[in-house]
Amino acid sequence: MKRTSRMIMRVMVICFAIMFLTGCSGCTRIEPGYVGIKVDMMGTDRGVSNMTLQTGFITYVPFMTRILEWPTFVQTANWSHSATEGRTSNDEICFNTKEQLTVCVDISLSYQLDKELIPQFYVKFRTDDLDLFTHGFLRNIAKDAFTEVGSTFSVDEINGPEKGKFMEEVKKKVNGQVKHFGVNIQQFGFLNQARLPEGVTNAINAKIKATQDAIKVENELRSAKAEAQKVIAEAEGKAKSNIILTQSITPQLLQWRQFELKELELRRWNGVLPTVQAGGGTNFLMQLPK
Repeated sequence: MKRTSRMIMRVMVICFAIMFLTGCSGCTRIEPGYVGIKVDMMGTDRGVSNMTLQTGFITYVPFMTRILEWPTFVQTANWSHSATEGRTSNDEICFNTKEQLTVCVDISLSYQLDKELIPQFYVKFRTDDLDLFTHGFLRNIAKDAFTEVGSTFSVDEINGPEKGKFMEEVKKKVNGQVKHFGVNIQQFGFLNQARLPEGVTNAINAKIKATQDAIKVENELRSAKAEAQKVIAEAEGKAKSNIILTQSITPQLLQWRQFELKELELRRWNGVLPTVQAGGGTNFLMQLPK
């Protein structure tokens, strides 16, 4: 064992001497928004270092060490059936509802890696290609979550007032599966309206139309009722006015009104008697000259 350790140390010393004499060393720069991890390829400490490398220049021995860069800014992805909203492939997620109806959805999501847990992330997935993780492992986790949660919701709930609750439960399940690897799902929601079977869509549209028609009829009835109440109120008002007027007429008031009319006639008379006076007799009146 000791002889083997001595042999390894001798090889390493010789390698370092060769690199020093020939200038054979590696150098890389960690860009802002990224962190690096160091993977030792030789020695007793072979494997991934638990320490992340921060922004700046890093020197290393190329054939003994490997430096991998990882982004720490937010990653976004769209899983859609449309080639213009995500990848060219069909990435939609389909699942069954409580009624065993198939629903397909397009999903938009964003996530961020915890820089302190990136070494564990690499150990788990053995790749520095985040597209493979996003559209492979993460999408499969999301699909399983949709399948599990979707079976407890109805179509009306997913497509209606419970949509927010449904998506929040799916997001919670996905986060529970990936947070141990330093992945934090920040945004998770529908990219478009959920696609339902044609028969279900027609039934929902018919139900919506029936509801709208019922509301329209109800509004019309309310309007007609209000108009009728207005007419009734006006008629009742007039009737009450007539009753009050009728009750206010007395014989004395009629006699007084007759006196007023007679007085008005006398004021209008010019003092000339009519030449003909109608009556039962044969009296004939003639205006004599003055």
